[in-house]
Amino acid sequence: MSKNLVRFLYLSFLACQIFSGPASDVLAQESGSSFSMDSEEMIRLLQSQGGSTQVNSTDGDKTTSLDGSSGQNSAAVIEAPGNGDQTRYFTGLSDNEQMNHFNALGDKDQITLFKSLDSALKVKVYKNLNKTDQTRIYGGLSQSEQAELLEHITKEKGSSNIEDILSGYFPRDIDNELEQYGYDFFADESDVFKPLTNVPVGSDYIVGPGDSFVIYIWGGAEETHNVIVSREGNIIIPRIGTVNVTGLTFAEMKDFLGLKFRQYYNEFQMNITMGTLRAIDVYLVGEVKNPGTYSVSSLSTIVTALYATGGPTKNGSLRDIKLIRNGETVTSLDLYDFFIKGLKDRDARLEPGDTIFVPIIGPVVGISGYVKRPAIYEMKGSQTIGELIDLAGEVLSVSYLQNVVLERITDHQKRIVKTFNLDPNDEQSVGDQNTPLKDGDLIKIYPVNETMHQVVYLEGHVKYPRAYEFRDGLRLLDIIPSYDYLLNEPFLSVAEVVRLAPPDLHPETIKFSLDALLSGDETQNLELQDQDRIIIYGKWDKKDRPKVTINGQVKSPGTYYLVDDMTVKDLIFLAGNLSDNAYLENADLTRFIEGKDDTQSLTMKFSVRSALQENPEDNIILEPDDVIYIRSIPSYSKALNRKIYLEGEFIFPGEYSFSEGERLSSVISRAGGLSEDAYPFGAIFTRESVKQTQDVGYQENIEQLERDVASLTAIAANSSSLDKEDISLLQATMLEKQALLEKLRNAAPTGRMVINLDNILVSPSSVYDVQLRAGDHLTVPKREDFINISGEVYNQTALLYEEKRAVDYYLNKVGGVTKRAAKRQIYIVKANGTVISKQQGGLFGLGLWDEGNSRWSFGGFGSIELDPGDSIIVPQKTTRIAWLKGMSSVTSILYQLAVAAAVIQDF
Repeated sequence: MSKNLVRFLYLSFLACQIFSGPASDVLAQESGSSFSMDSEEMIRLLQSQGGSTQVNSTDGDKTTSLDGSSGQNSAAVIEAPGNGDQTRYFTGLSDNEQMNHFNALGDKDQITLFKSLDSALKVKVYKNLNKTDQTRIYGGLSQSEQAELLEHITKEKGSSNIEDILSGYFPRDIDNELEQYGYDFFADESDVFKPLTNVPVGSDYIVGPGDSFVIYIWGGAEETHNVIVSREGNIIIPRIGTVNVTGLTFAEMKDFLGLKFRQYYNEFQMNITMGTLRAIDVYLVGEVKNPGTYSVSSLSTIVTALYATGGPTKNGSLRDIKLIRNGETVTSLDLYDFFIKGLKDRDARLEPGDTIFVPIIGPVVGISGYVKRPAIYEMKGSQTIGELIDLAGEVLSVSYLQNVVLERITDHQKRIVKTFNLDPNDEQSVGDQNTPLKDGDLIKIYPVNETMHQVVYLEGHVKYPRAYEFRDGLRLLDIIPSYDYLLNEPFLSVAEVVRLAPPDLHPETIKFSLDALLSGDETQNLELQDQDRIIIYGKWDKKDRPKVTINGQVKSPGTYYLVDDMTVKDLIFLAGNLSDNAYLENADLTRFIEGKDDTQSLTMKFSVRSALQENPEDNIILEPDDVIYIRSIPSYSKALNRKIYLEGEFIFPGEYSFSEGERLSSVISRAGGLSEDAYPFGAIFTRESVKQTQDVGYQENIEQLERDVASLTAIAANSSSLDKEDISLLQATMLEKQALLEKLRNAAPTGRMVINLDNILVSPSSVYDVQLRAGDHLTVPKREDFINISGEVYNQTALLYEEKRAVDYYLNKVGGVTKRAAKRQIYIVKANGTVISKQQGGLFGLGLWDEGNSRWSFGGFGSIELDPGDSIIVPQKTTRIAWLKGMSSVTSILYQLAVAAAVIQDF
């Protein structure tokens, strides 16, 4: 089925305004279903990921999306391909079409289609469903499918375990994908951990070659000395000479230079400021990403040097990095102290020639599951399970500590599993926490069971569906104390408590009367048990909600829900009230009556006016499936469409309505008549029905020309028997017809009718005074002052009108006709649209009758006197050969193209 058909069916569904039933059925408990508890919490995270905006109906019906779709079975179901093509068809739709199609499917079809989609499309569809539909779809999946959906949505969100748990997603399993801890610290190539060079150096900084500093002296002397430590470790100071400062700390150098200056100055003060710091060469070897010699700042430490060079590989140790100076190990750095505790007390400052050595990684253990920082950790010496958990940031609140799993490889032969009890309330846990770990051990800490205890659930057609605390002696009235806790129109006869019965916790249903419970019947006030589910239904959950339909002249025709004691007036009001053209005297109500063998329809007549006045005889109480039809006022639409448009030289031009049978002169009179500059003879009157007739003629002429061109093309294809002259004539004829065909295709009929406006104004209600029809258009121009001449003349132009001048006079003014002119085909298009051709003749060719001016013109065609706005057209001569004489003449077509006193040019 095409996408356009899908759109059409869906839009038709919306136009009918048939909404689906009320709140969706609460998910029933099934034996062995993993959805038997905490479903609300299990999907809360999913619902928080997004979804379409919803509008809740005021009568407690199920949530309906703004686009009119719903999770329930819709009144109109969009047809889809067979099951084999369903997924491929759905995938090919646009996002909006996918949701429209999905919402129009039935509940079972939705779940079937949802299961067949790939993970990314499942997530997209799920996010765009409303809360009720998300609950239903999720409940229709198997346990593994539910877990898969949750996994993909949470991965897309990029949330942590803590975020997921507190968002309502309770975990069922653990993630077995672990990474080695600490190595991602060196993955960033930013300048965050590079040593700073613009900070004051400490008093313990050792001065060496390449350092520069500034010596300021004031008091007894005012001097400034910029000095650089040479390769030999010397600095040169005027008067003092060469001084060796290498190996001195910054504090020692200050004291030493102070003594030197006192030998020459008395009562002075001195300050030394470091300038450029020297670079030092260090070596990085072992398991580092880029081993070699590096030039680093003299302020660099082990950590900053490692960071600048890319850090250790994952085969390198993070817990025993050695700094070797002059062949001896100066210090050993454990990066875990820095990463986990923030301690850098063993991160020594580097000196020239130092070597940083990263040995092979030591024994490793892994910890996965519900700890705050699951990862693979390097051990330092002998470590226990408790110490590993400390490295991992402690366990989460959902961790199940009574059965912690340890996977171990023994003697390079086999894998074994050991379990430990780390419950802090159990005395045994202390010994288990002190269990030493071995290289390659993997600790798995699983979550506690998702089942929530000390809880009862209230679901369905209620205002506050959620979990409630269970306590001994809790009863139904403690959860539903009054009708105020229910949505509108609850199903009072039967409600249910779903209870998990021991020993296998299979669901059992206990029914009770909600009406009797809220009326004070203590026998219905059941005592509740842990994990009970109280399910309240809406009035229409257990049966189809009755509907009634109203069509015809109301603002919003369609199908509406039937409420108790709804009348004809109520339904009209619900449909937006009557349209302006509603017929108030007579309407129909059709009622369907079920019989033993078939259904009969009964049609009742009623007065709309009387029904609106609440007359019981006409304001009928409606029953299910009643259909009301409100008629429109007879000929109302026709009356609204009876309009004529007056443009041009009228006193009050504009749009005018007219009554049936009214004539043109009457409307002109209402428009104040014509202005002083009006030219009635050039009036242009158009009518839609004439335009349609002309269009038919256009198409017939186009088809005839196409046949002519096809015939000429066939002759040209077999032109071997023709001489050059005939071929030339053939080609010229083809070009003429093709040009005319193109003009016809681009032309549009105007619907012009030739009228004699002067006679209409002089003799109203005469035969000239036309009766008006809807859509008529009259344009009266100003008086023209030119004569238009076109065609085969020496100068196609417009000439100034001269009174009592004839055709020959104007033709002579433009140089006469050319040799290519068809002199016998010359014709005149009058300003009022009439045509006079040279082929017309009267009085033995000595005179012609001018219909427009009601006069004879003696002396032949050339003696016809012209009026302002007239046009003379001189067609081109067409030479025909014998086998072309059967072709149609184009003269009649050219006549039809003379529109509104304008003519076709360049033919």
